[in-house]
Order: sequence, then C-alpha cells, then structure tokens
Amino acid sequence: MLEVLKFTLKGPDATIRKPESNNTYFTYNNVHKIMLLGILGAIIGENGYNYNQIVTEISKSKKKTLPDFYNNLQSIKIGIVPNSEFGVFNKKVQVFNNSVGYASKEKGNNLVVYEQYLENPSWDIYVLLDGSEKSEKIKDYLINNKCEYIPYIGKNEHFADISKVEVLNAEKCSKVSGIINSIFTDNKFEYIEDEFDFNMFDDTNNDIKFEYKEIMPTSLDEDIGYTNFKEFIFTNKEINIDNATCIYKVADKYIYFF
Repeated sequence: MLEVLKFTLKGPDATIRKPESNNTYFTYNNVHKIMLLGILGAIIGENGYNYNQIVTEISKSKKKTLPDFYNNLQSIKIGIVPNSEFGVFNKKVQVFNNSVGYASKEKGNNLVVYEQYLENPSWDIYVLLDGSEKSEKIKDYLINNKCEYIPYIGKNEHFADISKVEVLNAEKCSKVSGIINSIFTDNKFEYIEDEFDFNMFDDTNNDIKFEYKEIMPTSLDEDIGYTNFKEFIFTNKEINIDNATCIYKVADKYIYFF
C-alpha cells in the first residue's frame, strides 16, 4: 500500500500564463505539473528560474540549464482535481502598463498589457510519496506548515493558500470502470454509454454530463521552455480502462498520476 499526500491549493486569483501570445497574456484553466513542481520546490527551498540567472548561465559558458526545482522534482508523480463545476473557473482580464523602457519600441516605450486571470481557483492536489528524500521533505514541510519561499500561483501577487493537508493510502488499479475524479490523459479508454436521457436538457438537472479538455505542458526544455504538450480530460462520464498504468484508488476516488 502506497502513501499519497493530499492538500488543497487555492487563491482569490491566479494566472497560469500560456506561451502563445505577448500582447494578451492568456491563462490555462488548470494548474499544470511544472507549476506545481515550482510551488513544491519553493516550499522546500529549491532554487528557481532567477537563481542568479541560473548562476550567470553556468559561469558565462552560456550553456543553458533547467532550474533546480525541475531537475530535482520532475520524477514526482502528481494528480490534479479541479474544485469547480464542470472543471472550469471564471476568468477576467486586467489591463496594466509595462513601462520599463525596453518593453515596447513605440513612442514613450510603454506597452499596454492585457492579462487574463482565474477567479477563486481551487484544486485538490495529490502527491505520490515514493519514499525519496525529496518527497519525504515535501511531506514534512506541508504537514508541519513550513516553507522556505512563499509559494504563489503564477505571479507573486497571487499568493497560494495551501490547506487540508493529509496523508492517505493508495492502491494501484489495473482496470477501471467508473469515473476518473482527476484530470487525466490516456487514449486507451472508452466511455460507458448510457441510454439517452431527455432530462439532460432540464435546467434543474444537477447531474449534467460534461467533458472538458485542455492542452497543457508536461515537461521543460533548456532552449524553448515548455515542451511535450498533452491533452488532458476532466469529465464525470463513466469510462472503461483495461490496462491502467497510472491510476490509483485514493480513499473513494480514482486519481490519475503523471
């Protein structure tokens, strides 16, 4: 029986910036694994992107490298459960000026930035404890409310609120028939089809079936940053998986770890 560290990550707002645009900063709907590794790394004191500009680009050899939090924590398996109806959070846009001088070549050197952010996001995060030194340190710091650096969700004005920390038992599943309670990515599943229900068009129906998909990054590269994007699914539809490799039963929930 394996152990899983579970906690709730939330905040009044958050921005999980997508890399597609420099004019409008769009946000992912859900926190992705790389950001979670950064949050956990900050808590236990791992160095990040700005560590003396990665030690002055490895003593001016110009050889690029990845931040310590990613190098040291990337093998940790994580599960993510959005705490929202249909897995979607409200989004708003704020407008601000970037007037550092080099932000824009326009007259006045002022760049008007439109930034999208999430409103009251919340996720239940599951960390598979593999017995490694780093995972045990994460467990110790979260259970005992300790941190080396203040964690935030996307930007340092979006403080991360971490609560409801607990350790649970997990059991690996070879087959799954039912609802996967977390986001997951797997092309080897099939939906369990129900008979057509005309009540799905009733606004008072609280059991509407939904399927939310989002493409998110899963790893980093020294030269280009985010790489290996995958499509993640969040749904309350029942599915069949015959050869599950990354799904564990934690308490009464099926959680996909990646």
